[in-house]
Amino acid sequence: MLFFEHEISERYQAPEIPSSRIELQKYERKVSDVKAFLAHNPHEAETRAKIEAIARPVLASKPLYSCPEMTFTSDAPGGSFWTRFKDPYSDNYRFLRKTIFDKVMTVDKGLILASPYLLNNRKSEHLMHVLLDKNIDMTLYSNSLSSTDATYVAAQLYTHVYDWQAKGMKVYLHAGEWLDEMTTISPFIQSARWGMHAKTQVYKRTGAGQNEIMVGTYNIDNRSNHYNAEMALFCRGNDLLVTEIEQSILSRANNGYQIVGKNQAVNSEGKAVNVYGAGDPDTTKMKFMWLPSWLFNFLL
Repeated sequence: MLFFEHEISERYQAPEIPSSRIELQKYERKVSDVKAFLAHNPHEAETRAKIEAIARPVLASKPLYSCPEMTFTSDAPGGSFWTRFKDPYSDNYRFLRKTIFDKVMTVDKGLILASPYLLNNRKSEHLMHVLLDKNIDMTLYSNSLSSTDATYVAAQLYTHVYDWQAKGMKVYLHAGEWLDEMTTISPFIQSARWGMHAKTQVYKRTGAGQNEIMVGTYNIDNRSNHYNAEMALFCRGNDLLVTEIEQSILSRANNGYQIVGKNQAVNSEGKAVNVYGAGDPDTTKMKFMWLPSWLFNFLL
């Protein structure tokens, strides 16, 4: 209810029909475009049928799981660059990052992170150092330069990722290629550039029923930590569900590239590959983006 009652929410209002001829023509053109966009056509019907034929059996084959201990956390509306400087900003707005930090701090065996981005702030960087110093088994699965259109994010990733790997973190990057795990509706789609966009975490702890998973909207970056209203669902106590989520992440990670050293990566067969991903990506733009992206991340 907080979001619906907050000023950021807008109530739908039917647009007023303009009286002037020029504005009326613009209005009618927009109405026509909307009708065309919403209209059904044979191509869309055919595409939906193909998707249904592929997805329905996959959905039917998935087991159902119960969740003995479930937590749902959402940030509060109103977090912004300006409210961040008001006290107490963290207590009033940023709830999800607190929950995640609390969950991570109880990990004593392993932590698996699947995130499109890795842009640490001081707190999350310190937290990762603490876990690695405790010899916690940490695995990261994220995008390479080839599999993201956010060049500024890649600029920061490649600045720090080798240090994380050297400290003991297992780092896997999506290569940008289609993974042969599911049928597609056409060969053309398989040839597209692919990326990962999952925001999933696995917390592995000692003791039966202590493992836990998170599925949500939270990225490991400053926008998720400070400004975006994020939410996540946590499930603890069902080891079968945790195992399936873990295997799903690692299956895709192992089909990508693993960072094994400074500017070094190998594929699933152990062969040396371009650390920036498939397709010989151009790193020039990324290198020019390093300073602006650092300033952007610093100001956030």
